[in-house]
Amino acid sequence: MKNPISLLAFIFPVVGSLSQTLVAGSQDGTEPYIVKDKIELALNTDEIRKQSLVLGYRNCEIEYRDKGWRKGEHTHPKYYLFFGKMGKMEFIIKGQRFVLEPGDELYYPRSALMAAKNLHDGRSEWFICIKDN
Repeated sequence: MKNPISLLAFIFPVVGSLSQTLVAGSQDGTEPYIVKDKIELALNTDEIRKQSLVLGYRNCEIEYRDKGWRKGEHTHPKYYLFFGKMGKMEFIIKGQRFVLEPGDELYYPRSALMAAKNLHDGRSEWFICIKDN
């Protein structure tokens, strides 16, 4: 798999400076990472869908979880890109803690052990795109 970090850097507008951009994980796509304040919050979801298709991601849609929601450890057989829309979600992926907030991008490598919960005092929403390989 090509490096998702370098590919996305050219597609989605960055709103923070490089010093504000945090990247955790490896450059080969096997480790999760988060980029804080990666996308413009006003970015149209149709535009995210279109640009994600360029990277091979399909099935892009809005997902949400209500206050108090949580899911224990589990895995997914596909790669995921999450784009925070509203609220605050915590993801534990491969033992690393990531907090997804509006404007953030979170990468999930397939088959990685993960858990998640809504940290917000209301509904949290994100745009998610899925890739097979």
